[in-house]
Amino acid sequence: MRVCCLFSGGKDSAFALHRMLLSGFEVPVLLTIRSDDPDSWLYHTPGMEVSHLFEELTGIPTEVVRSKAPEKEEEILLDSLRDMKERYELDAICSGALLSDYQRMRFSQAAMGAGLVSYTPLWRKNGKSYMEELIRFGFSFMLVSYSSPGFEPVDLGCEVTEEMMNRFFKTADRWGAHPAFEGGEAETLVLGGPCFPGKLKVEGKVVEKGQYSARFLIDSAEVV
Repeated sequence: MRVCCLFSGGKDSAFALHRMLLSGFEVPVLLTIRSDDPDSWLYHTPGMEVSHLFEELTGIPTEVVRSKAPEKEEEILLDSLRDMKERYELDAICSGALLSDYQRMRFSQAAMGAGLVSYTPLWRKNGKSYMEELIRFGFSFMLVSYSSPGFEPVDLGCEVTEEMMNRFFKTADRWGAHPAFEGGEAETLVLGGPCFPGKLKVEGKVVEKGQYSARFLIDSAEVV
């Protein structure tokens, strides 16, 4: 079965891709929707400055489609899938939806509209065990933003370590947050993975937006 993975560059879409490859699915192409709406509920937006490097990072052809109008985000996804289904002879899509019914339902509706099956291999996984799996399987990733108590500016722009992860778990327990950041507590960018031929190297700066909010702005990036 030929599957297009919706790839945002975040940890969830990267791990979903990993699961599909390990399960024997053929993934001829990735689709990245780059939304101009920083508050998009449907698409991951932090770290999209490096979307042009996703193909080199993963070794899989990647199509990056710009979404300029928030009210047309779903329409753009549907049109893209209809077009790609013919060109890549697709049977299905997969996404990294973990807990968001909003995302899962809209991705499924777009897939159905394009005549495709929708897979969500991470759906409802336990947040803590999932994060531990990421490290155990050899994924490297960094935080590119946070908007919740318990994080610090120094947490941004560097590879997340097991020690940092344990601190994030304690923060989640204290504040009633989701250990995999599904409440919007933080956003991630994958730097490398066990099935990826390259590793992303980025440089940038941290911009603090408030007491509990900051973002890492990427100045330069390359795949090494």
